[in-house]
Amino acid sequence: MYDAPWGGSEVLWSDVAAEALAQGHEVLICTHAWPELAAPLKALQRDGAQFYLRPRYDDSLAFRVKSRFKRVLNGGELDEIRVLKKFAPDVVLVSQGGWNDLFYHAQVRAWLRQKPYSLICHNYQDPVRLNEFQREQFTTMFAEAQEVLMISANQLKTIRRQLATELPNARVVQNPLNLPTSYPIAYPEADTSELTTQLAVVASFDVDRKGQDVLLEAFSAEQWHRRNWHLNLYGHGPDRTYLERLIRYYGLEERVTLHGHVSDSSRIWAKNHLLVLPSRIESGPMVLQESLLCGRAVVAADVGLVRMWLDEGETGFIADASTAASLNAALERAWACRDKWQSMGHEGYERTYQRLENKPAAALLNQLIEVASRHSIAK
Repeated sequence: MYDAPWGGSEVLWSDVAAEALAQGHEVLICTHAWPELAAPLKALQRDGAQFYLRPRYDDSLAFRVKSRFKRVLNGGELDEIRVLKKFAPDVVLVSQGGWNDLFYHAQVRAWLRQKPYSLICHNYQDPVRLNEFQREQFTTMFAEAQEVLMISANQLKTIRRQLATELPNARVVQNPLNLPTSYPIAYPEADTSELTTQLAVVASFDVDRKGQDVLLEAFSAEQWHRRNWHLNLYGHGPDRTYLERLIRYYGLEERVTLHGHVSDSSRIWAKNHLLVLPSRIESGPMVLQESLLCGRAVVAADVGLVRMWLDEGETGFIADASTAASLNAALERAWACRDKWQSMGHEGYERTYQRLENKPAAALLNQLIEVASRHSIAK
């Protein structure tokens, strides 16, 4: 992922790396350089993973001159390619924060053609404008991988439509979840006219993807001023100042609190009655499954895997889109039966637990080892 040192898209590949190290494999991690490694990456480093930290692009003249000079010294070859060649991996896992990131790393992609590799797509865009050349190029890139891993069936269906091709080597995988030691979490005291209903949004402060801005617009509607509720936003990110300004703009200072990131999800669900997921675009919002497993009903916009895991009127409520009108309609349906949220959360836990893959990282590692083995035999 390019725009932050850590996020949900980094969990699957880093867990695979940890599992590989635990089994005695050698691991090289190529990721973006930040002023400080994220804590999970520090743990991988302590456990013996080798690292190449890819310089993040800087549009300053000094950065561009330095980068060009280094490439000239290396005969045009990136340092990353030199490191990869020296490590000589048997198999490669390429994790994309988006869905077509690899296409824009031409040297890495060219080098990968010599190696068996799997490609993870953690997001998608819809709509997206593609010309025929791009469509052919992206289709070729996916075909070059041994496997293309998607996070939701909706994401896979959408990308197939956009490329007008079947992608026969694509399949859907589950992300590892961030769950408390024990779950579900005891439900907070039931709502009464005296007790404030607590609603949670657990997402980075990145409104173009996570949609907190339209949710605040929805809650600015007149009927919500007459109701006893409080919205808790958990996370961090580049749009915190904008969200603070928007809260003031809508006059919601007494209704909304920005809490920052909370790593222990049990603290969130010990306080909150309902999850709200207003994301505009997201393939695999892990917080949806995590909140269901913790016994909370959910109001969610229809993105990514939402319809795979959430059942309208039974374990939650689905907004057609991340718009103020759609979210308001779903929130109205939820508010009308908030006396059922606790039983809906219990049902959500039961249904989600039955479908949960136990060790997704170990399963993916086994698949990578099998890919490497097939490639070795073929040689």
